[in-house]
Amino acid sequence: MAREATAARTTPRYVRVRFIFLVRPAAGGAGRQRTIVLTYVFRGFLSIKAFEAAWNAACGARGPSAVMVVPAQRSFLVGPVSFQGPCASGRVTVQIQGTIMAPLSTAASAWSSGTNLYWLMFNRACVESAPTALKLVSCNNLELSQFSSRNSPQMHIAIIECSGVNVWGLNIAAPGNSPNTDGVHVERSQGVRITNSTIGTGDDCVSISSGSRFVTVDGIQCGPGHGVSIGSLGKNGEIAAVEYIDVNNVYFTNTANGARIKTWEGAQGYARSISFTDIEFDNVDHPVIIDQFYRDRTLELAVAISNVTYTNLKGTSSLPTAVAFDCSGGGGCTDIHVNSVMITRSGGQQTFARCRNAQVSISGQVYPEIPCH
Repeated sequence: MAREATAARTTPRYVRVRFIFLVRPAAGGAGRQRTIVLTYVFRGFLSIKAFEAAWNAACGARGPSAVMVVPAQRSFLVGPVSFQGPCASGRVTVQIQGTIMAPLSTAASAWSSGTNLYWLMFNRACVESAPTALKLVSCNNLELSQFSSRNSPQMHIAIIECSGVNVWGLNIAAPGNSPNTDGVHVERSQGVRITNSTIGTGDDCVSISSGSRFVTVDGIQCGPGHGVSIGSLGKNGEIAAVEYIDVNNVYFTNTANGARIKTWEGAQGYARSISFTDIEFDNVDHPVIIDQFYRDRTLELAVAISNVTYTNLKGTSSLPTAVAFDCSGGGGCTDIHVNSVMITRSGGQQTFARCRNAQVSISGQVYPEIPCH
């Protein structure tokens, strides 16, 4: 595939961008592959209108599949831009071979009046004023792979109201002190897999919010950040619903939290059928934590947490309390299973566990001792 591109500068006055699309026949079909070449010349931000027009051409291309290629070895200044669906093609692939950059936060013409709450958004293709870098909304059977994102003002990737999502090979980075910069946020989605990625931010490496089910997080290097979090759930008394969440093979290093479930006080609903398996901690402040009093320790009503399993967890805690189950008397935590856990203090000192209103069963060797069997 030919890949023509742009002038070398990232902010030229006039820019020629050439996009190449392939519209392919169905597998085993007799149709011929067609190539669509689109060229745009304009001034201003390097690629906003070109990207929109290129997406419209790819999305509108009739055929079993279409491929949009962002040329390699080039940098593109883009955004904010929304790619709208549904598409005529059964499958549209966007290959980002080059580098896409967002305008600076000081670029008032791009982020006018705080109305742009995203940078790149795919809608049905498949601080409150700070944007999410990549927003995937109402997408089905979506794959996002080998994607890199650095220093997003807020969340790097948000997956909302999607089904059948496969995300892998991510490389996400933000300073450890940057607030609300979640690596991947999943909300009201099902059938989501996030695997084989490196994520370090100032907030959760992965956060899974209400309305999500059948979510797998596997093979993640997390740090810095706030860990992998189920929640927060039930803000403003909302009814939460999260179930069938599997977190496997995650390595936490120098994070504030590790395996965390967090719910707001005064909330309702449930978080159930959750497993954390083959997890390793390296100098983590709070390796294992359930917090049903995320903002308040006075209200008793809380999201009911049940059928949570911790299996083969090991490593070191930076603080004395390595395991904390802080559960409400109103909702409580039931059917909590702890199997084979060994978490010592960084430097070899003793660690402890804290337990409140939790029904916990223990099997295998478990340290620290959990005082709520």
